[in-house]
Amino acid sequence: MKTNSEISPIISVVVCTYNRAELLNQCLRSLAEQSLDSMQYEVIIVDNNSTDNTREIVTRYLEDNKHFRCVSEPRQGLSIARNKGLQEAQGRYLAFIDDDAKASPNWLELIVNAFETVRPLPAAVGGEIRPFYEVPPPYWFSDDFELRSWGSESKFLEYPASMFGFSGSNMAFPKHILCTYGGFDDTLGMKGAEIGLGEEADLFFRMYQSQAPLWYDPAIQVFHWTPVRNTTVAYRMKRAYCAGRSRAKIVGSTLFSAETVHELLRLPAFVLISLVLMIRKEGARRTELMKFMQILFNRLGYLAGRIS
Repeated sequence: MKTNSEISPIISVVVCTYNRAELLNQCLRSLAEQSLDSMQYEVIIVDNNSTDNTREIVTRYLEDNKHFRCVSEPRQGLSIARNKGLQEAQGRYLAFIDDDAKASPNWLELIVNAFETVRPLPAAVGGEIRPFYEVPPPYWFSDDFELRSWGSESKFLEYPASMFGFSGSNMAFPKHILCTYGGFDDTLGMKGAEIGLGEEADLFFRMYQSQAPLWYDPAIQVFHWTPVRNTTVAYRMKRAYCAGRSRAKIVGSTLFSAETVHELLRLPAFVLISLVLMIRKEGARRTELMKFMQILFNRLGYLAGRIS
């Protein structure tokens, strides 16, 4: 068998990790069990200053999987770690998955097939992200809060979905495309345990402006861990607000643009609907309330980002 340095993979998988050893174990197991021949892909684990037993878990996989390797990135930040993976990658294509996610067995095979057969050549390929839970979520919580899907049919994304593209735990690119766009903005995204969003949306927004084609296939599936924290009202609202602020930073901060005025005009309707649902919040209505509240906080965050 070839050694790590002799492998010439078609596709490189980048897994950035920070203090999630047990979840990383599940992720790496799913990547070791891919249907794609192991000689056709490599897995690059980017350790972003982990202080738990991440090294122990990684070492075990390096011993058993010659197409796995680990690199360190001492500068804290998910975008920085992803860019490190880009620099290290030997494959023609790059796929990204989070350390708390599990890939379906044919994940890489379907991604490579899309790049090799779909025309025009996609500038990015993505698929569904489905949740799995740390504990059963509360009765009002819907899978839709964590589901990332663009429908049941394979297709090129169209506006408005094409503006911000795919989620970071299930996206792939030709390597030259990522290099052309300069990778990920390292001022955006998670930094250790600090919530940060928008690095993928920023990249896809730049790609959207040059009309880069994005191919979606729902069969390209990843299952993403949802901790208890993500099922609380406070977290849902905070995340929605942060997402709105990130979107404002990406598209620009002109206060009185047509889009900002449109957002302002829609806010009263969302507030009114939220109040009505709050009064009648049993069962499914509580779920609907949460959906509207997330939209409301996202719009508030967006407006705050436009003003600042």
